[in-house]
Amino acid sequence: MRITRRSLIKSLGASTAVAALGPLAAPPVLAQAKRPVVYWGHNYPTRVQIVNEIMVPGFKAATGIDVHHEDFETNQNEVKILTSWTGGGDSGPDMVSVGDNNLPNYIYRKLVDPVDPEPFGFKTQKELIDAFEPGVLDGFMKDGVLYAIPMDLASISMYYRRDFFEEAGLDPDKPPTTWDEVMSMGKKLVKRDANGHITRAGWAWEARSFSSHFYYWGTLLPQHGVDFLNADGTANGFNNDQGMAAFKVLYDTFNGPNQVSALGLAPTISPVDDFGAGRIAMLNSGLWLAPSVEASYPKVTFKDKIYGVARLPQTVGGKKATRLNPWVYVVHAGSPVKKEAWQFIAYMTQRPEARDIWFQKAQYVLPWKGFEQSAAVKASPYASIFLQDLAIGVPTPRTPHFAQLAQAAANAYDRISANGEKPDAVVPDFANAVDNLLMG
Repeated sequence: MRITRRSLIKSLGASTAVAALGPLAAPPVLAQAKRPVVYWGHNYPTRVQIVNEIMVPGFKAATGIDVHHEDFETNQNEVKILTSWTGGGDSGPDMVSVGDNNLPNYIYRKLVDPVDPEPFGFKTQKELIDAFEPGVLDGFMKDGVLYAIPMDLASISMYYRRDFFEEAGLDPDKPPTTWDEVMSMGKKLVKRDANGHITRAGWAWEARSFSSHFYYWGTLLPQHGVDFLNADGTANGFNNDQGMAAFKVLYDTFNGPNQVSALGLAPTISPVDDFGAGRIAMLNSGLWLAPSVEASYPKVTFKDKIYGVARLPQTVGGKKATRLNPWVYVVHAGSPVKKEAWQFIAYMTQRPEARDIWFQKAQYVLPWKGFEQSAAVKASPYASIFLQDLAIGVPTPRTPHFAQLAQAAANAYDRISANGEKPDAVVPDFANAVDNLLMG
């Protein structure tokens, strides 16, 4: 998926009124639902709240159609979706919201329905595509057919605890811009107990789900000019000097003399809890993190300068890059209520008041044309950081074997982070695993 800086960084137009958080208007009912629409998504609190308290009741009031919404931890959600849909028939959810990295697998298995433009008020797919910012839907298409609608056009930037910077004698207005600076500053931010165990990490990768490996530590690869797959997706792209250098940075954060990262700071890895509770001082994450942190930790706020947001640190002499992390809505090809599912997706995403709600409460960007002119986006004190990092974003690898690739990436990460194995032992094994799964 490509989106140009020119198409995003524009002069912001006249502001629009921020919508009240109540039921939204909806298009006319297109069909009488045969049964409630079943929707599965991940369990981030802000997303769950918006869907349960605003979107589901508002859609019901406007159309008479029921939506049954369930939320799961990200890894559990992805596995449950694939398991239920590959069972055949209309089992499982009618629609889901997932990371766009799942799309090639779903399309390859013919599990998802092409986007229906009619519930969005368009006669053709082209009209629907033209209603979005140029290029943002490219990564959701196969052979000219569109299969997904964005839930959030996300890129990965950096969060850091300004209060911990001040405590460590660091300037909170000058966060690190390179990985060398992450290591030097992170060492000052680390806290240890009496036994020498890290209780506060200077930097955290927070790779908690299979897909998160690609947009947390996996961002190191494109910054070194390579990626998990080669250009045509037929083999690994990292079993080379550049890839080895990227993995060395990962190794050094956990095992080097200036160790800044640690595992096991809490029983469950959670960017929201780890950052909010003060177990980590810096991490890379999407803009969606802030609302969930502030909802769970009311004293950890941006306005009170407890934390800051900055551009993602870069590799000195490398290629400027971060990772794109879009999430999308898709509809099951076997669903008996496909039309109603697409109508609910249109209700949640297309209306200007809905877009403002998503950005205000969750900082999700719905990239319809002119999204940057909304009052919600204009009111953000760090929207410019998102726009700048979005312009250097690199998509996750595109392959129908993504689940196996992610498992292999997780194994490599565990060997380095948990076992302390060096890259020269891990990288060749990881590369062989990737090449074998692509050939298979």
